[in-house]
Amino acid sequence: MKSTPLRRAAAALLAASLLAALVPGTAMAAPAPGQVQVAASLDKPELVSAGYTGFTLDWDAVTGANRYEVRFSTRSDMAGAPVIEKVNSRYLGDLEDATTYYIQYRALYREPGSDYGEYVRSAWSPTLKATTQANYPGAFTALETTGGQDSITVSWNRTADTTHYTVTIADNMAMTLRPRTYLNVTGTTLTIRNLTHGSRSSMPSFIRVQAHNKTYKTRTSVRLTAYPAAPVVGGSEPLTVASQNLLCASCTVTGAPHWNTRKLTHLKTIKAKNPDVLLLQEAMNVNIPGTASTKAMTDFQARLKTIGYALDRTPEKAGTKHYWNRVAYKSSKYTVVKRGTFALPTPAGQDRRGAAWVALKSKKTGKIFYAVSYHVDPKLPLTGSVSKTAVLQTIDRQMKTINTRNRAVVVGGDMNSSFYQLPSNAPHEAFIKAGWTDTASSAAKTDFLYPTTNGYRKQQTSTFGRIDYVFTKNIAGTASYENVLDIDAAGRLRSTPASDHNMVLARLKLK
Repeated sequence: MKSTPLRRAAAALLAASLLAALVPGTAMAAPAPGQVQVAASLDKPELVSAGYTGFTLDWDAVTGANRYEVRFSTRSDMAGAPVIEKVNSRYLGDLEDATTYYIQYRALYREPGSDYGEYVRSAWSPTLKATTQANYPGAFTALETTGGQDSITVSWNRTADTTHYTVTIADNMAMTLRPRTYLNVTGTTLTIRNLTHGSRSSMPSFIRVQAHNKTYKTRTSVRLTAYPAAPVVGGSEPLTVASQNLLCASCTVTGAPHWNTRKLTHLKTIKAKNPDVLLLQEAMNVNIPGTASTKAMTDFQARLKTIGYALDRTPEKAGTKHYWNRVAYKSSKYTVVKRGTFALPTPAGQDRRGAAWVALKSKKTGKIFYAVSYHVDPKLPLTGSVSKTAVLQTIDRQMKTINTRNRAVVVGGDMNSSFYQLPSNAPHEAFIKAGWTDTASSAAKTDFLYPTTNGYRKQQTSTFGRIDYVFTKNIAGTASYENVLDIDAAGRLRSTPASDHNMVLARLKLK
C-alpha cells in the first residue's frame, strides 16, 4: 500500500505514543486541534503560467486528500497571508499585476466519521516565489498645461495599471535641447519652475508624460507645446511700437513690386496700425530704380511727414559705412532728447552695420524712453566673438552705457535668427538672459505662430519662424502683440505685401 503524508502522520503519532508508553518521562506534544503535522514535506507547487492578475499552479495530488488550501503573500514570512480553499482548481486569481508573491499549499483530509467541514491539515508546502505579468499602463485622455510666472503646470488623468510617472520638459520639439526629467512622480500634476524659456521669452517648451508599471513597461503621452503665463502688464502711458524691415528700394525679391508701389503700401499699413514709434531696417538712401537721382529714404521721409512722422536723423548718402536703420516717431507726441548710432559686429568684407538709437520725450507726460533699431547680418555665425549673439550682447552693453538712468527701452529689428536655429536661438536667449522681454510673450497675440517673413507666398502656421522682434527693458509686460499679415483662413496672401518681412507691432505701457 502506497504511503501518503496522512498515513505517515498516523504512523508518526503511533510511534510517538509507543515511545511515551515505553520510556518513562517521555511526553508527546499534543497536536493543535484539527491539525496534524505531516512528517515529510509536500513538494513545492509548480508555476505553470503567470498572468496579469493570477497564476496557474500545479502540484501532485495527495492520496486521500479531500481538498487543498493555498495561501499567498507579498511577504516571505507569510504575515497576514489570506488562505484560499481549492478542490480541483489550481488557479490563484484576483492578484495585482507586476507583483511578486510567495505561495504555499497544504492538503486537507477528512477523517471517517468526522463532522462535515472538519479536516486534518498537513503542514504547508515549501514556498513558491512568482511574479505576475505587468499590464501596460492605460491611455492618457486628459493632458493639459497651464502657465504661471516662469512656470508651467502639466496635469493628466490617472492611467490604469500605473505605479508612477516620468515628466520630461525640453526647449525643442525633438526633446533634446536642455531636457529636464522628473522621475517617480506619483500624482497626476507637476509644476515645473525656473524655465529656460520663461515668461519673458515667448518661446515654447515641450512636455511629455510617461506612465510606468512596476516592471517599467511604459506608455508615452503625446508631446505638449506649453508656455508660461505672460508677464504682468504695468504702467499707465500707452506706447505702440512697430518694427519694419522695408526691403530696400533697390533690393529685388521674386514677387516684390517696384519700390514706388511698395512704399505706398508701407505708408498705408503704417497709417492703419498707427504706431507711436516705428523702427525701420533696410532704410537705404539709394536711388529709386528707374530714376536718375531721386533718393528712396529722402522721398520716404517726406511722405512719412505727411502722416505725422519724423525721422531720428536726415538720411545720409549710401556708402560703405552707412547703417541702414532709422527710428520714426510721431512728431505730435514726442521730441528728440538725444540720438546716435553705434557699430555692431559685421562679417569681414561686408558693409559695416550698426544700430540707430534715440531718446524720446513725451510731450504729454515728460517721460523719456529710448528706441533702438538694428539689423543683424545673415552671414554671421550663430555664436562667437563676431556673431549674431554678439550683436545682441553689443546692443545690451551699449544701451547700459547710454541709458544710465535705467529708463524704458524698446529695441526692434531683423535678428535673422529663429526658433529653428541649431542648436538653439542663441541671440534671443542671450537677450532674454540679459533681462529683456520679447513682446510676443504677451497674453494677447495675433498671428504669433506665423513667420515674420512672407516671401510673397502662402503662409504656414505653427512654424515658430519669427526672425523680426520687438524687445523691451524696464517696461512691465506687453498689452498686445501682432505679426501684421493680410491673409485668409488658408494662409493665402489677400494683398501684395510691401516687403518680404511683416511689420511686428507691440502695444505697451510706460510706467
